Parts: sequence; C-alpha cells; structure tokens
Amino acid sequence: MAKTFKHSGKLGDVIFSLPTMRALGGGILYLDPEGGAKEPIIAAGEKLRHRLTFDAAAIESLRPLLSMQEYVTEVRHWNGEAVDYNLDRFRLHLADGRNVADFHLDAFGLPSHHRDKAWLRVDSPQPIPDFPVVISRTARYHGNDGWWDEFLYARHPQCAFVGLPKEHEIFEYTFGFPVRYYPTPTILDLARVIAGCQLFVSNTSLANAIAEGLKQKKILEVYRVWKNVFFNRPDAEYI
Repeated sequence: MAKTFKHSGKLGDVIFSLPTMRALGGGILYLDPEGGAKEPIIAAGEKLRHRLTFDAAAIESLRPLLSMQEYVTEVRHWNGEAVDYNLDRFRLHLADGRNVADFHLDAFGLPSHHRDKAWLRVDSPQPIPDFPVVISRTARYHGNDGWWDEFLYARHPQCAFVGLPKEHEIFEYTFGFPVRYYPTPTILDLARVIAGCQLFVSNTSLANAIAEGLKQKKILEVYRVWKNVFFNRPDAEYI
C-alpha cells in the first residue's frame, strides 16, 4: 500500500518538502485546499497569511509538475484523511542556519544530504533562444537593489523575465532596463524554462524553489530578515 503524505502550503514549501517525501519512500501526496485552516500546527502559529495563497486552484497548478516526479504516485486534495507523514511538522523545526528543505528533513530525523541531489525533473527543458539568463523577481523579499543595477547594466540584453506581468512591470520600472517578458502559463512551463536556461537569477520565491529542486545554476537575492534559503553547492551564489 502506498505511503501517504500531507502538506498545507505555501507553494514553495511544498517543493522544498519533496526531498523528505522521496527519502521516506514516496507515495500519495495530499495537499490541503484550505491552506492549513484545520491543521493545529498552523493554527497555533502567529501568521496565517499563507492561507490566502494556497487553495484548490494552487493545487491544480502544481499537479502537473508534482505528478512528473517518480516518487509522487498521486496528488489528491486533503479532506481530513489520516496520513502516514504530516509534512506540516516542518513548522516545528524552524532554526537559524538551516534551510526550508532541512526543516522538513529534521521533522522526520532525516540527514540533510537528501536535499543535495536534484529532486525535480521535467520532461523537456525549454531554452529561450538568444536569452541564456532567466530572471524572476516577486514584489516581496528584496534585499540588494544595487547588485541588480550592476548586473542588468552588463547583461540585460541576455535576460528574459518570467513571472507575473505585474512583476515584470515593477521590475522594469524599478531598474530602468528593458528586459524581455517571457510568459509561462503554468508552473510546469516555468520549470521547463528554468531547466533550460544557462543561469537563473531570482529572489526568494516559488521559482527559486524550483531552481533549487532542479539544481540549476543560480544567483539568489537574499531577504535579510528570513535567511532560510542557503544551499551550499558550487552553482548557487547568494547576493
């Protein structure tokens, strides 16, 4: 019988939980369309904002990418079913000097090396012709505008932007450099583009979680308040 797992989001947290699911043998992943409204671990916390960003639509947006992983046999909506592994337990293991994947592994007594090997794959990486550098920057979690100014001055003709149209608008408004917008209608499309680029540059986001899961070469803008993003590997740079 397949093992069962449950997670209540956010989207990036689900991606970072996957090394733990793989290490525990994989199986059926239940995702909570109520974003943890009935999960005591989350209800006891101070912030419930993630409920606004994780719902049934978010689950469906993640399903194609999750279903492509060999250790995920099925993705289901959680409706209170008992599960073998409650991945929301990662919230009880937050610690300085650790990353989100570590939090999940720590919750089940698993060593950190399980997140050192790529845990995501896509069917067909999608390079963008003439744009080897792919950029994503959300409206939150900023930390180094000065670095972006210098990077874009040197390389903006090589860059394509993925994410929401409004994020692209804000990015160009903030830095004043024209950067091509490349639509990625689904999360799987986003993952394919990230997998196909030569360098991925972003801030803390779902896109960064995907890049880490793919072990893509990346530069990450670090949010100074919450530094749970560091993975010690040669192809990851932090600014």
